[in-house]
Amino acid sequence: MASKIKAINAYRPRLSLSDAANEDRYMELITQRTTLSAGVVKNVQESEVETLIGLLLDGRPVHTGIAIYTPSIDLDGDLEVKVKVDKRVLRALNAAGAFRGHLINAENIGKTSDDLVAMWNEAHPEDPVG
Repeated sequence: MASKIKAINAYRPRLSLSDAANEDRYMELITQRTTLSAGVVKNVQESEVETLIGLLLDGRPVHTGIAIYTPSIDLDGDLEVKVKVDKRVLRALNAAGAFRGHLINAENIGKTSDDLVAMWNEAHPEDPVG
């Protein structure tokens, strides 16, 4: 018998991600949108990282305008950083028709997990969700 998670993962909508943009491409796009040179942008970025680390080490959440970084700790005492993306970024991604990437199983947007399980069971009668 198939698991419910296996069925949902098979049919859930998901993004088909392209190759990650590397640091050089990121810097190139920033320099095209500003009057700053790549060297200046890299220096600012490095300063941001050092400042972020310093503030997180003080136990302070940091609002950068792009995201909110919050230090946290797990049960083993390992420190982590939780990141909450700025609402402007999320609004831009969710604007109607704005996403230019490829969606896998886009036709299943809005379906419930029970709907996806039913689709699995119909397509796989020999291995139904139990």
